[in-house]
Amino acid sequence: MDLRRLGLETLHQILQASGHTLLVGWETIFEVLGSVCRPAPSDPASYLAPPESSTSHGRPTPLGYLQEKGYSALIKIAFQCMTLMCDGLSALSPEHLRLCISTLGQFGRQADTNIALTAAESLFWGVSDAIQAKRREADHEPAYSALWMHLLLEILRLCADARPEVRMGAIQTLFRTLQLYGATLSLDTWDECVWKVTFPLLDKLSPHVHANPLTPPSSPDSTASPADANKQALDSSSWDESKVVALQSIGAILNDFLVSKIMHLPSFAAAWETFVSHIRDAFLLDGRAVSAPALRCLERALKAAAAAVPSTDAEAGLRSSLVEIWEKTWAKCEEMGAVIVRRASAAAQHVGSPPPFTQESLVVFVDVIKSVRSISRTLDGAEWPLERVSTLMTILKGEFVYWSRP
Repeated sequence: MDLRRLGLETLHQILQASGHTLLVGWETIFEVLGSVCRPAPSDPASYLAPPESSTSHGRPTPLGYLQEKGYSALIKIAFQCMTLMCDGLSALSPEHLRLCISTLGQFGRQADTNIALTAAESLFWGVSDAIQAKRREADHEPAYSALWMHLLLEILRLCADARPEVRMGAIQTLFRTLQLYGATLSLDTWDECVWKVTFPLLDKLSPHVHANPLTPPSSPDSTASPADANKQALDSSSWDESKVVALQSIGAILNDFLVSKIMHLPSFAAAWETFVSHIRDAFLLDGRAVSAPALRCLERALKAAAAAVPSTDAEAGLRSSLVEIWEKTWAKCEEMGAVIVRRASAAAQHVGSPPPFTQESLVVFVDVIKSVRSISRTLDGAEWPLERVSTLMTILKGEFVYWSRP
């Protein structure tokens, strides 16, 4: 450990004094820095587990504890070197930037929360800026677009980190980069962002926030201690908060880029189907804190689409996409409405039922339906057929008579 620490300290001194003059050897430097990082623990609790030490007096400190202290020193020095590397990104080629991103991702998965958070929030953001600055050069656009996607996928790995601070920082960095540079991205890059970043993020978060219908949050397992129950509730709340932030960010992205970019994707119909399916699942399966933000996300997208309806003579491609939007959304509204109607009956309100809908989520659901009707009637210039209106009246009645025990 002492030899490794001295080696890293020497590397740090070299980078401080002469890093800007280096022309070769970047691969070796990243290999050295990456060798310090440990694989991410499979057990989330192991992030927080303190090193074992003997409490008996007169006994030597266990070897494992010494190694833990040595590792902490190594990772801090190595991360200082990594920070210096990120200050000179303009000198790196695309191949070296790829190595930099992968190595930075390894630091983001280390047990030191401060290091992981700095990597997720600050250094990844700086790398994104450097890549986009080089991407604007026409000769290198494809190479740097692929590199930027590699960066987003590395950040995505941190978006499901067990630590709330790291997870939240990664989610915010991910969408901040999309928001800032979305207007300059090609349709091919947007297609990758939708299918390889946005939907996989929701897939990663959803299992942690889906409510268990057999064990409502208000009725914790009686065998669990109060401390364990409180810890479980805090953990669940942090995952809820992470998904809410992700949904709010997706809503902002759709509000800004749905019409200009996303609706022009060849896979738009499938993408919208997947999106509204995620919203339906969040409304029906997630905790109460998530259902309303999920519907607000959908409402923002629908309002952006409604603003793109110029008239019934809209461009054929745009009109086709708008029809896909309102028809697929209405189909999911019917599914959600059927559950509301079913739970509206007094017989459905029992201990084994899923957590009840909140007033806010029911109000937003009506707003979503209003947006769907607005797009449909503007496009077609006619009222809905009687069967669809009857279904709508049944859903609204279910909302009026819905109740739940406090």
